[in-house]
Amino acid sequence: MGSVTGAVLKTLLLLSTQNWNRVVAGNSYDCDEPLVPALSQASFSSSSELSSSHGPGFARLNRRDGAGGWSPLVSNKYQWLQIDLGERMEITAVATQGGYGSSNWVTSYLLMFSDSGRNWKQYRQEDSIWGFSGNANADSVVYYRLQPSIKARFLRFLPLEWNPKGRIGMRIEAFGCAYRSEVVDLDGKSSLLYRFDQKSLSPMKDIISLKFKTMQSDGVLLHQEGQNGDHITLELKRGKLFLLINSGEAKLPSTHSLINLTLGSLLDDQHWHSVLVQRLGKQVNFTVDEHRHRFHAQGEFNYLDLDYEISFGGIPAPGKSVSFPHKNFHGCLENLYYNGVDIIDLAKRQKPQIIAKGNVSFSCSQPQSVPVTFLSSESYLALPGSSGEEEISAAFQFRTWNKAGLLLFSELQLVSGGLLLFLNDGKLKLNLYQPGKLPSDITAGAGLNDGQWHSISLSAKRHHLSVVVDGQLTSVAPSLGPEQIYSGGTYYFGGCPGNSFGSKCKNPPGGFQGCMRLISISNKAVDLISVQQGSLGNFSDLQIDSCGITDRCLPNYCEHGGECSQSWNTFHCNCANTGYRGATCHNSIYEQSCEAYKHRGNTSGFYYVDSDGSGPLEPFLLYCNMTETAWTIIQHNGSDLTRVRNTNPDNPYAGFFEYTASMEQLQATINHAEHCEQELTYYCKKSRLVNKPDGTPLSWWVGRTNETQTYWGGSLPDPQKCTCGLEGHCIDSQYYCNCDADRNEWTNDTGFLSYKEHLPVTKIVITDTGRPHSEAAYKLGPLLCRGDSGTATRQRGFLGCIRSLQLNGVALDLEERAKVTPGVEPGCRGHCSSYGKLCLNGGQCREKPSGFSCDCTFSAYAGPFCSDEISAYFGSGSSVIYNFQENYSLSKNSSFHAASFHGDMKLSREMIKFSFRTTRTPSLLLYLSSFYKEYLSVIIAKNGSLQIRYKLNRYQEPDVVNFGFKNMADGQLHHMQINREEGVVFVEIDENARRQVHLSSGTEFSAVKSLVLGRILEHSDVDQETALAGAQGFQGCLSAVQLSHVAPLKAALRPSRPAPITVSGHVTESSCVAQAGTDATSRERTHSFADHSGTRDDREPLANAIKSDSAVIGGLIAVVIFILLCIAAIAVRIYQQKRLYKRNEAKRSENVDSAEAVLKSELNIQNAVSENQKEYFF
Repeated sequence: MGSVTGAVLKTLLLLSTQNWNRVVAGNSYDCDEPLVPALSQASFSSSSELSSSHGPGFARLNRRDGAGGWSPLVSNKYQWLQIDLGERMEITAVATQGGYGSSNWVTSYLLMFSDSGRNWKQYRQEDSIWGFSGNANADSVVYYRLQPSIKARFLRFLPLEWNPKGRIGMRIEAFGCAYRSEVVDLDGKSSLLYRFDQKSLSPMKDIISLKFKTMQSDGVLLHQEGQNGDHITLELKRGKLFLLINSGEAKLPSTHSLINLTLGSLLDDQHWHSVLVQRLGKQVNFTVDEHRHRFHAQGEFNYLDLDYEISFGGIPAPGKSVSFPHKNFHGCLENLYYNGVDIIDLAKRQKPQIIAKGNVSFSCSQPQSVPVTFLSSESYLALPGSSGEEEISAAFQFRTWNKAGLLLFSELQLVSGGLLLFLNDGKLKLNLYQPGKLPSDITAGAGLNDGQWHSISLSAKRHHLSVVVDGQLTSVAPSLGPEQIYSGGTYYFGGCPGNSFGSKCKNPPGGFQGCMRLISISNKAVDLISVQQGSLGNFSDLQIDSCGITDRCLPNYCEHGGECSQSWNTFHCNCANTGYRGATCHNSIYEQSCEAYKHRGNTSGFYYVDSDGSGPLEPFLLYCNMTETAWTIIQHNGSDLTRVRNTNPDNPYAGFFEYTASMEQLQATINHAEHCEQELTYYCKKSRLVNKPDGTPLSWWVGRTNETQTYWGGSLPDPQKCTCGLEGHCIDSQYYCNCDADRNEWTNDTGFLSYKEHLPVTKIVITDTGRPHSEAAYKLGPLLCRGDSGTATRQRGFLGCIRSLQLNGVALDLEERAKVTPGVEPGCRGHCSSYGKLCLNGGQCREKPSGFSCDCTFSAYAGPFCSDEISAYFGSGSSVIYNFQENYSLSKNSSFHAASFHGDMKLSREMIKFSFRTTRTPSLLLYLSSFYKEYLSVIIAKNGSLQIRYKLNRYQEPDVVNFGFKNMADGQLHHMQINREEGVVFVEIDENARRQVHLSSGTEFSAVKSLVLGRILEHSDVDQETALAGAQGFQGCLSAVQLSHVAPLKAALRPSRPAPITVSGHVTESSCVAQAGTDATSRERTHSFADHSGTRDDREPLANAIKSDSAVIGGLIAVVIFILLCIAAIAVRIYQQKRLYKRNEAKRSENVDSAEAVLKSELNIQNAVSENQKEYFF
């Protein structure tokens, strides 16, 4: 009966969906009439025209009027061609041509649509397809069927690319038909109440369909409730649509609600969105645009006790038992149907079933807000302001997914400085600065990168700096001195122009990517259409009159509960605490079975097992018994012996078993195993399993198929038989079970149930213990499984790279498909995945067509594998200075090496590595300075101790880390590593002396200025010890110096590009660092300090010269003897290798996948890296 009812409900659901689709789509049949021929010349418009004969009115398909099509004055990506269809139409296809008989045609374009000619929306046929391919010549026609169709009045074509040998040229056509709809406009205080006949209410069925458009992120679309707390609510919250269906004594919002579904995102974009709600019994379908959520309720949910009225747009009845805060809907509704009833038509005809509350109109108003999209980090909008005003003020709204980006920059007049407003970690930062004075900062808001619209207004004037974020005021009195603040001439929104424009705009956080609207400067609204037309301000890489934000977390590609976060260009899945990993949390971190854990070498114990691998089931905990066979053991709550008395067929006993895993997890585990079994023991005393005369079962058990089972042992179901009956040793040979002998003494029937399709046992029923002296007991063992079909055959999914895939002769775009397929990434890791570890010391592996190379750009080392240390000898008074910022107030990113150290950014962590060798004290090894008199110095004090001095607060004394366990100026090579993470510093010397300290002077470097090796040349406000060492400088060898991504010695001695480096005095490249492979205590360096620290006396005795000559001759003889010994050793080694080769030749031929084959492959790849690399592997 239940299956029949379900089939009927599914049929009704399908029919209602088809009817709804017909209503929403309008006349979707034969809807392909050409729409452009009937339009007048005035219906065409464009961004510009090359001449009067190239105007937009000549852009009709296949026409040759004028110059044969539309061409703009300038061919660039800001041009557009627009048609006004006169009223909202359904557009099902578009077509394009180039300019007649010309070299002007468009090869790709965007299609935009709008109801009002403002606030355009881009048409996307698929999430992964942004533009349409255009024409390859002037006269062929390219058609595109639009699925889904567009319902709009205005269409706009935006050329993206065109014939490089010509210019933009277009002729266009749109196909479709008239679109009829009923519309109602609600102002946020109004609503419609529909009261219907009792006979038309079905407690099991509701079908509601509508379209809506709004600029508000919150509002109730519909609400229906009953006296007992049952209700249905459809509400817009933060631009998402929530469907809440509650059954029972509960008020909104309720944790007891049976259904709470969420769909859609960014639905407050003032564009039409379609909604369908279908409730048929326990089945609920919820659809918003192209996204659908199906839900099957559990428990008693077939019936909702609701009143005979439903409200749209709000909850107007004051006596309703609704206690949650809500806003009425403010916007337009279209084609509103409730169970087939046209609600808007009834309201227009003022039928008594409809009660209109507040101001209700039947045409949709069109707010004229003009948004602008900042498409890339290079985008900016420059607007003129009133120069010389005593206040800087601006206001606007923005929405974005990015945590950081410049929102506004304004230059100060008369004095150098400026005002920056930017996002940093989702918070708003307002910074007013002048060189030489402490900047005034305001931080306001949090989580402003949530994709919602946020309103901002700011004001900066003498003794007052304030910003208002979403109505919340934050202010501060700036410490800029007596000078008045005068506004500059230009306001830069979203970013800064390039340096070639001569702008003083600063952009430390990078460009803004997102949308802005309602921009005003000095309380005057900015006309962005004038900006688009070129008559106001200037801009780059903007899309004006459209907000192009998209939600990359809808649909959510993060699996298994992974949390999706996004930026403007991509999304990221946080897989923490999910049990899965990978780009989309697809790959389980747990094995699928105990067998797999055994293959990894694990011993017996409790393990989490993911029985369906990357499927939807969660991992669960079980015990693995690692004997010769790996047994999976899953316990339940009925493992103890249970005794049963006083039962009969009319009063049966039922025992239920609950497992530590869900039934779905158990089924996946059993299906994945080669063998499963469960021991069931039935103890009996005058308690039968079968009534022998008629064969009626008196006791039975139930498995996961929910079917009654009467066999009590064995691998194949043999009804009413026990293990003794199968093996022929029952206590009474005329029965198949011991208990059926019905003796007045205890016996049992015990067997292993091993038919996988029936396992596990979920229930046991006993009915024959009601007679005198009759009693039974039972015990069920844990579910035991062994073997793993997946692990045994090692058949897993493909892991590797695929390219040049053709299907039926057609090459597939694998990279585009990989972007939207979980677990698949575009591109291929290639050689670097196997050989990237050969790139040492921070070198980055780069793929090449037939191998790989090591990019040592950000390493302090050089060579093919970034293994050659770069060392330098510093003479007396010499220095190497790396300047991160030439001038703080006018700082620019002079080198990408300093990307981590912008002068106006704060440095909360750094990593420093270097080696040194000297005999001089005191010495300055390294000095890092800032514009705010903060510094780090690494010195050797006069007593030979090594000191690290951090001063991160100009008003406090420096923190000193002192290593005095030995004299570090001992002429030996020493290795230093310093890692700071905010206030915690970790220091390591010579790989054995380690220390961790906590700083008290601060946690951040402000405005990093320069890095000095050697003598400090300029005046610095430092402590006495640092000043003494800085005046002395450094004399000796420095090697492999690295500060995060900056390698100053490499930039000075082996420059690959211009760098902000200054070298003073005698600094020469030296070979003071030993070859890799020696330890810290035995490394020998070839550099001689005598070569540099003084001159030899030319008047040495002749005897010394003779001794020197004898030493040279003796050395040569020793070298010759050593070479002969080496040749002999090599000959012996070659002979041994020949014997070994002959001995193992047969073995090699038997195994082509041997280590030798692998080694040959590796050597081939290494040789392919570069034939000129003089580095060999043995």
